[in-house]
Amino acid sequence: MSFYKSLLSFLSLFLVHLTVFSQEVPDFKRSALAIDITQMATNEVNLSYELSFSSRRSLEIALGIIYVNDALEDLSRDMSNSHYFSEHGFSARVAYKLYRRQVEDSKWRDYLAPAITYKYLYFNNQWFSNEVTDENKGIKYDECLYQHRYRSKFGFEFLWGKVYNFNKSLALEMFYGVGLRATSSVRSDLLKQDICGVDSSAIYVPDYGDDKRFFVRPALRAGLKFRISF
Repeated sequence: MSFYKSLLSFLSLFLVHLTVFSQEVPDFKRSALAIDITQMATNEVNLSYELSFSSRRSLEIALGIIYVNDALEDLSRDMSNSHYFSEHGFSARVAYKLYRRQVEDSKWRDYLAPAITYKYLYFNNQWFSNEVTDENKGIKYDECLYQHRYRSKFGFEFLWGKVYNFNKSLALEMFYGVGLRATSSVRSDLLKQDICGVDSSAIYVPDYGDDKRFFVRPALRAGLKFRISF
């Protein structure tokens, strides 16, 4: 419950900041294209278009393609069995940005942005190994499962950002934020081998249904973008 109390306090503070940031001034407005450098370094090519309504308000729409990163998957294999970097998919994000009034002669601009997100992730049908312990014999072995996996993630975020303008066209954007993310996942075991790689262990079709799960968790977000304004 302490997390949700903290979230309510945060929402109240965020609304106060929105009021301050949304006070309008007549100034030049610019739209921009951006690429998320942080996401590209992991497992996603993410591009965004920011449509400016005024010098202080804009709407950003981002779309991404998620790809398999074999190098990071190999590095993370000993730390986690989630196979996060082996997933395919796509993502979308819509954020409403409210900029603070720019300080004269400063190259920095600050903003706040509530955002909604969606991400669809899936694996190609493939074999996965799962460690099993025989309680009677006290030994461990791997079972093999040929699975179909996919999941959908819906989220709501609050972002803080800073934009550093190198010149009138090029800029670097830094942002971070918190939010909540709901995940719906489905795992289907199409085939199973009780002991991996043993010829005497037959491959068969399991008779149980799909494993469906739904959960909501807090989420953190941070990154860098390279921007071109026009």
